[in-house]
Amino acid sequence: MDKTLNPYVVVRVLRLVGQADDYDGWGVNQRAPAVGDMGTLLDVLAAPGVADRYVVESSDGNGTTVWLGDFLADELEVVQTA
Repeated sequence: MDKTLNPYVVVRVLRLVGQADDYDGWGVNQRAPAVGDMGTLLDVLAAPGVADRYVVESSDGNGTTVWLGDFLADELEVVQTA
C-alpha cells in the first residue's frame, strides 16, 4: 500500500502538536480532533518556506462533519489509500 499523504487517502491522527483551537481554522468543528481519530485527507496546503499542511475532514456515520483541520505530516498516518 502506498503510504504517501495524497488527497482522498484515509488517515489516522497519531499526535497533536497544537491546541484544540489550532485545528478549527474554518470554525466548523463540533469537537476537536483527538489522537486515534480517522478522517479523509482533502487537500495539501503548500507554500514556499513553510512546512506543508494537510487538510483532513472527519465525518460521522451520516456524513456530517465532526471536525475539519489542517495537520503536519508527522501528525498523521495513512491507513487506507483511495
